[in-house]
Amino acid sequence: MSELQNYNKAVKAIKTAILQSQYDAARTVNEKQLRLYYGIGKYISLNSRNGFWGKGAIDLISRQLDKELPGLRGFTSRNL
Repeated sequence: MSELQNYNKAVKAIKTAILQSQYDAARTVNEKQLRLYYGIGKYISLNSRNGFWGKGAIDLISRQLDKELPGLRGFTSRNL
């Protein structure tokens, strides 16, 4: 096998490892985000349905999150 073929084989192996790692990382992040969103939704649903929170609670929570975590996106009252 020539030296060029060895390099090509090395590049292919490294490229495959990098792409697989990136895919695995993205999948893990997506899974964790879904768990987070589900947990938040469940928490809000339980507290709302059981009468612990009155009308406007979600708006207040959303505004407080925005204040305490500036730059956080996706947690508007509508999204919550």
